[in-house]
Amino acid sequence: MDYKTLLGALAITVQIIGYIAYFIGIFKGKTKPHAFTWFVFSVVNIVAFIAVLTSGGGAGSWVLGMNVFACSAIALIGLRQKQVAYDMYDWLALTGALIGVFLWWLTDNPLYAVVLVAFADAIGSIPTFRKAYRKPFEENALSFFSTAISHPLAILALRSFALVTWFYSASLIFIDLSLVILILIRREQVKTFNEVK
Repeated sequence: MDYKTLLGALAITVQIIGYIAYFIGIFKGKTKPHAFTWFVFSVVNIVAFIAVLTSGGGAGSWVLGMNVFACSAIALIGLRQKQVAYDMYDWLALTGALIGVFLWWLTDNPLYAVVLVAFADAIGSIPTFRKAYRKPFEENALSFFSTAISHPLAILALRSFALVTWFYSASLIFIDLSLVILILIRREQVKTFNEVK
């Protein structure tokens, strides 16, 4: 086993730990996923996974493939729990991902798809940031931190290091670390506010 395969496997392992934490939060009733948002994330990850894999991503693309299954499962759980709220940001994110696929098909250049799904993911994350601000204890910081840790490993596992292969993972590192910081800060503020009351 070469070191890139090992890094790809390690990235998936770290990601699985994060998803386990997220699923535990769901089943304990602390984390409440919105079905449509997670459906959008699964579509975005499908596009990114295929683009990175076909561009020579190798083991560095595996974590994106695993994300497809996890995001789809979370979307189904959200649907079953009747957490079906959606807003303009969800539709914008889905539209961005579909435009990326169209441009990829039109130009035969997967970079368009990767850049657009990265922006689509950022737009799709806006409701999660809003919820993390309002109800920081309903978001799972460990899960997002695991994602932020798994993607540097995935980038190191890439067979081909090009903008098309690393850009989406790099955007997820930034988004997820920002979300973790927001959750932790808001939890402290809420605790302090409750103690003062």
